[in-house]
Amino acid sequence: MRALVVSLLCIAAVAAGAAGVAGGCWGCAAGAASAAGASSGRLEVSEQAVRLLAQVARQPRLTLAAAGDCMFDRGVRTACDQRGMDWPLSAVRNTLRAADVAFLNLETSIARGGARLAGKGIWFRSAPEFAQELASAGVDVVTLANNHVLDYDDPAFVETLSNLAAAGIAVCGGGKNMAEARRPAVLAANGVSVAFLGYSEFAHIYWSVAKPKRFVAGEASPGVSPWSRESILEDIRRAKGLADHVVVSFHWGDEYVSMPADRQVQLAHAAIDAGASVVHGHHPHVLQPVEVYHGGVIFYSMGNFVFDQKKPATVESMIAQVTFSPEAVVRAEIIPVRIEECRPRPLAAWAARAAVDKISLASARMGTRIVTIGERGLVMGPIKGSPIEAEGFRNLLP
Repeated sequence: MRALVVSLLCIAAVAAGAAGVAGGCWGCAAGAASAAGASSGRLEVSEQAVRLLAQVARQPRLTLAAAGDCMFDRGVRTACDQRGMDWPLSAVRNTLRAADVAFLNLETSIARGGARLAGKGIWFRSAPEFAQELASAGVDVVTLANNHVLDYDDPAFVETLSNLAAAGIAVCGGGKNMAEARRPAVLAANGVSVAFLGYSEFAHIYWSVAKPKRFVAGEASPGVSPWSRESILEDIRRAKGLADHVVVSFHWGDEYVSMPADRQVQLAHAAIDAGASVVHGHHPHVLQPVEVYHGGVIFYSMGNFVFDQKKPATVESMIAQVTFSPEAVVRAEIIPVRIEECRPRPLAAWAARAAVDKISLASARMGTRIVTIGERGLVMGPIKGSPIEAEGFRNLLP
């Protein structure tokens, strides 16, 4: 009954403020509910509200499943030797394949060639067969803008591009030159298109004075796209002209820190203001909050996904499930995940609810409300004024 009341309250609020929901967006004024009779305990759902909700429900939809850091080396390779190459993604395969588009950060080369970069200390390189494992699990597009994809230098990176292409997986954030690295990967389904961009905060770092190899792409040399604010905003605006939505992915932040740094927040807000619908963050190896900002959704850090770290915070993960109409983000959910034996597994029952509660508390510090619906977290929007979209409650109706 409470779910139905909340649903009708949302519909009534939409009807009272109908001018703000033409595209099925997040915004509807909280005060409109009382104008519809909620303050008196009576809910009058008008014919206009019913027509509006039906109109929203008829619009095309694309569902995105997005995840964090993924690699198949070190401890993951050991787990695969024992359990098979399909082990790492076996528990999330159905979730990824059910989405129209699945996206993650590929934090490794997928190659046999190349040589370790001097002085780096940690190197990831995964067998080429994992490109097909990613594709078989439903992964459609990956970002290569991170601090491990060039651990084995240019030859392994170029081989990675070839292996991913052979598996039918699109890439963003990396390429054979800077123009390719900055070029968006555009995917479409059900009449809705999304452009993916990727950038690394660490592209200019090098680890050896004797061989100062940086990951950043050059005009004629392979690599990843760097953190350059003006270039990023320019790319977002350009990509917005190519697709209905832009998802921008950042390898950024401070490792093992549970809240975003000011530089992350400022760039995320600027990205949304430039036209991005979703910001997809990674690198800290732990989860960071979710924020709804100006109609866009910011996942500051998705945490690890397929990884071998074992400290409690590093095995907490999630899959973000975002639904787009041609005009707006109409729904955003969190599927809580735990990594066990290097394999991400969606949580159930009390463990799922506890994980959502933890993310919700952190996100409240960013002004965003997340509520538990079954074994998922439903992103509701900013706490002040509670602008929420009727589509987000559609599944609660009997």
